[in-house]
Amino acid sequence: MKLTLQQLEAHLWGAANILRGKTAGQDYKNYILSLMFYKRLCDQWECEADEAIAELERQQGRAFSEKEKAVFRRRGEHRFQIPDGSRWGDVKAASTNLGEVLTKAMRAVANANDELRGVFTVDWNQPAPDGSGKPLIPNEVVHALVQHFDEHDLSNRSVPPDVLGRAYEYLIKQFADDAGAKAGEFFTPPEVVDTLVRILEPRAGDTVYDPTGGSGGMLVHAADFLRERGQQPTSARYFAQEMNWGNAAIGKINSVLHGLEADIKAGASTITDPQFLEDGRVKRFSLVLANFPFSDEFWWLKPEQQTDDKKKKDRLKKEIFGKEGFKDAFGRFGRGTGFQAPPAGYGDYAFILHILASLTDEGRAGIVCPQGVLFRGQPEVEEETGEIDDDGNPKVKRRKADDEHLIRKALLESRLIDAVISLPLNVFYGAGVPACLLILRKQRPAERRDKVLLIYAARHYRELSAQNELRPQDVMRMLVHVHAYGDAAKVPGLVDEHAGRIRGQIDFREEEEVGRIEAEYQAQADRLAALDVELAEARRKESAARTKQDQTKAAGAVAKLEKQREKLAAKIAERDERITEASRRAEDDRRDVAAVGDELIALYADPDELLKHARVVGLDEIEGNEFNLNIPRYVDTFEPEPRVEVKDALKALREAEAAAKEAETKLRGLLKNAGYAH
Repeated sequence: MKLTLQQLEAHLWGAANILRGKTAGQDYKNYILSLMFYKRLCDQWECEADEAIAELERQQGRAFSEKEKAVFRRRGEHRFQIPDGSRWGDVKAASTNLGEVLTKAMRAVANANDELRGVFTVDWNQPAPDGSGKPLIPNEVVHALVQHFDEHDLSNRSVPPDVLGRAYEYLIKQFADDAGAKAGEFFTPPEVVDTLVRILEPRAGDTVYDPTGGSGGMLVHAADFLRERGQQPTSARYFAQEMNWGNAAIGKINSVLHGLEADIKAGASTITDPQFLEDGRVKRFSLVLANFPFSDEFWWLKPEQQTDDKKKKDRLKKEIFGKEGFKDAFGRFGRGTGFQAPPAGYGDYAFILHILASLTDEGRAGIVCPQGVLFRGQPEVEEETGEIDDDGNPKVKRRKADDEHLIRKALLESRLIDAVISLPLNVFYGAGVPACLLILRKQRPAERRDKVLLIYAARHYRELSAQNELRPQDVMRMLVHVHAYGDAAKVPGLVDEHAGRIRGQIDFREEEEVGRIEAEYQAQADRLAALDVELAEARRKESAARTKQDQTKAAGAVAKLEKQREKLAAKIAERDERITEASRRAEDDRRDVAAVGDELIALYADPDELLKHARVVGLDEIEGNEFNLNIPRYVDTFEPEPRVEVKDALKALREAEAAAKEAETKLRGLLKNAGYAH
């Protein structure tokens, strides 16, 4: 039986509910994702074997014996090898020490397939921290998980690869919501990734690289864009580096499920130990997408040194940073590169310069950054010391320009910054600081070389309880601004292009969300349908009862069933309310897409109004602002107070005066009753 996306999502999230709270912190996501992937590998291995045997039986015109089938299973062609003793059936057959059996099976599969090395990082047999010798995850919990996953076949027979890939991404998103602030380590909101990908437009032949890969979302979205354009995702090649082994494992699984065969390196810092090298320099790629750790104070330390105490870190800092700053062994910044070494306290420009060094001569990059990179650091200035020289003139000292100012100045003077987009607050997990998108291009059209596009997109978002969300129409605003790059003639065509695609996206998301809600309440809906049959039968018996005793008994049965039905009907009403809300939100978004399209066309017909949203700024003006890229310097971000009509203000004043008079009268009455009034 084919599983729908929603059924699969509910099944996978059900497994997470079994394990939640039984591992350390949020680590349970790694256990569930790796177990799902292992089950998929095993089921697909069996599926491939069955298909191969069926084809051989067809060719030979006879049925094979079980002994012959076993031989062909071992010898058959498989995408991934599953060694004897390490298959799902072997794990399911074990009754004791399941954690040990499962860990050994997973490791055997990883060792048998070079592409899967580093995928299974969890230890199901990890001992509890109390020294008892018992496993952290009890045998009965592992057994419950194995039984839960055994309910459904996860091979292509039941779950097509695209459905499994989407379900996996849904599961990562659910884990991100559950993890809260920590989710920023492995998850970037898909709307942000989609914006970057659609700005940079991956194409066949690209080498796509994410230097801080997380769960692999940047690579998957780039591949999805190629699919959307009718190209094979494998027409590009994919690379990533991720310091955290667990997150890298999630990313590797993600890439395999989406058929990308990505090369993902793990366990080392991209800054101190870049893993993609050529002739001692960092390897170059045509497209880089990144969301690096914001303002990392210790970017210059290796992962194993991050846990050192302050005294040791201070000593290391003196050793690593000489008079000329951080000495980079890979030619990304410092002497001879044209770029100042980043300051010790902020790692943002270390990542930006690594990305720049990782670009081919025609490469382009989309980077999520804290907005501080746009304005931190002061230019060289002369300051009075407060002293007087022999001629009676104030003494002046010259203060050197800050490192970050010099880096930003060099990037701008090199004509590498193509666009900057400020984002709404609180759209990232655990990052409360204002963020922006920085677009770099090594080769820019001649008419754009001396300009930078600045977009203020912080006004438009959907406010949710835990964080803010970019809506499809908010992404549309940014994309139209970027692709028009100030050219009003392009805007109507861009609006039509993006509006049509986004309406389809909204329809698809509504269908998915409604299906998800229906799947969530399916058990209650099935039970309610069965209960209605039972209730009808109970009422028939009540009507047919002849004795008082039978009538009382039948009435009691009816009352009990009606009470159950009332509870179930309340759940179904809750379901219907949620579906109505999802459809209403989708309809609002569809209506907003049309309104935003009209608004954008009107904006580009009114230059003064456009200045409140986006502006193409010349480098001469930016130089006049001392290479400060803070967007409010160039775009009118002022939000005027709502206009109040005089008649409305007078009415409000009269109402306030009346309320004050009424309160005074009540207070006098209370005082009089208490004996204080004269």
